[in-house]
Amino acid sequence: MISDFNTALKNKHVNIDLLSFNTVKHFFDINKYPPGKNPYNRIETVFLDNRIKPVAAIKNLFSKEPFHISRFVDETYKSKLKRMLLSNAYDVILMESIFLAPYLSVIKANSDAKIIMRAHNVEYEIWERIIKNTTNLPLRLYLNYLTKKLKKYELNHINDFDMVITLTDRDMEKYVKNGLKTKGLVLPAGIDASKFENIDKKLNGKPHVAFIGSLDWTPNIEGINWFIKKIWRKVIKKYPDAVLHIAGRNTPASMYKMNSANIKVHGEVPDAIRFLEAFDIVIVPLLSGGGMRLKILEAMAMGKIIITTGIGVEGIEAKDMQDVLIANTPKEFENKLAYCFDNPHALSSISQNAIKLFHSKYNLNQTTDKFIQALTSLLQSS
Repeated sequence: MISDFNTALKNKHVNIDLLSFNTVKHFFDINKYPPGKNPYNRIETVFLDNRIKPVAAIKNLFSKEPFHISRFVDETYKSKLKRMLLSNAYDVILMESIFLAPYLSVIKANSDAKIIMRAHNVEYEIWERIIKNTTNLPLRLYLNYLTKKLKKYELNHINDFDMVITLTDRDMEKYVKNGLKTKGLVLPAGIDASKFENIDKKLNGKPHVAFIGSLDWTPNIEGINWFIKKIWRKVIKKYPDAVLHIAGRNTPASMYKMNSANIKVHGEVPDAIRFLEAFDIVIVPLLSGGGMRLKILEAMAMGKIIITTGIGVEGIEAKDMQDVLIANTPKEFENKLAYCFDNPHALSSISQNAIKLFHSKYNLNQTTDKFIQALTSLLQSS
């Protein structure tokens, strides 16, 4: 999302420098950017081992700073940030998530730039939802303690920015209800429509179902495990030819053990779009999480039949049985899958509606134009 968004901004003559953490879990070699595809004038990275370590987690129990935030506090990052601010007269600093709030003081001390925070989710709400689905009592108490600290931190800092951007109206309403006074902008995630121009959007009628998502993200792991245990095992009894295809970065070893005639675990795939192209049905069984699901937007652009929960479709103006299929319980998921398998001829209209909705609401060009207008207004108001 971020790279495509910044590429679109570059095409509209916005000059961008990037300072990014390069983490263990999501390490990226910047030298591997395809020629001509790098949207940045300058890239600076700081390696960060932000894996959860038991000792650090226990020590954090006695700290006022939430553990979720403390994992992103780094002196090297702070020094590089200061050097970049002193050597450039930036108009705007865009911070991707509340996790970068510890660096606000550095920015304000060394730059007159306007500071924007884009909240991809209301972070504390993700963890509140995870707690509801956690049955282990000691873990539930621990997560509840961490989440209360995160919520306090997040809400105490949202007014420290010149503007807060959310991906959904719901997230903005959540912030406003909890005291947001600074300027707010709801800016849905945009997807580059050109990626899907040469994709075959015809449905093939096979009872194959796809899931793709980062499998080191708790809501994804929680959701796919729930789907397999509560839904898929019942579905294949009625439809023995049905196959679930699972792909995702950092697939845990335990998931590969699920490989069978009805479950194929692919691990990380080189091209997510090409992976999805082979399947009619895409599931997004989210029980927690927040923000906007980009994989749903991509699947919509490809004309896929998407089955997801109410949480999965938050922030997307899609209607059940018209643009997507919504299921919140195991039985509802079973029924929606049965509908797809038994009525392949009826899925074409849903597929076409999904494509139309994507182009009318979530095309990247519309998103970047709205963002540039907001930046212009923010700078003119100073």
